[in-house]
Amino acid sequence: MNQPTRYSMLIEWSDRDQAYLVTLPEWADRLAMPATHGATYAEAATSGQELLEMMLVDAKERNRPTPAPAVFDTHGYEPGETTEAIIRETQTLALEIEREDHTITSA
Repeated sequence: MNQPTRYSMLIEWSDRDQAYLVTLPEWADRLAMPATHGATYAEAATSGQELLEMMLVDAKERNRPTPAPAVFDTHGYEPGETTEAIIRETQTLALEIEREDHTITSA
């Protein structure tokens, strides 16, 4: 499928499974979740994209409706805020959380 899918994909590491697990939120009523996985983050993302494409092709072939893609609330960001600024802020927050986790576990 050549057009972008615009569906959500959540990729999370699982210690129990020793793999990245992929959840497709909009498809949760049609697939068991997690829907797929990968040994690496990139492999999981590719596997998730392939599964989304298969689901869309199958729905089209069977003339079945597809779920509406979730829409990210872009209003949470300030007008003119750059992607780079958002990434920096996210990285800063991740470091703060990591420091807090380290402080809690070493206490």
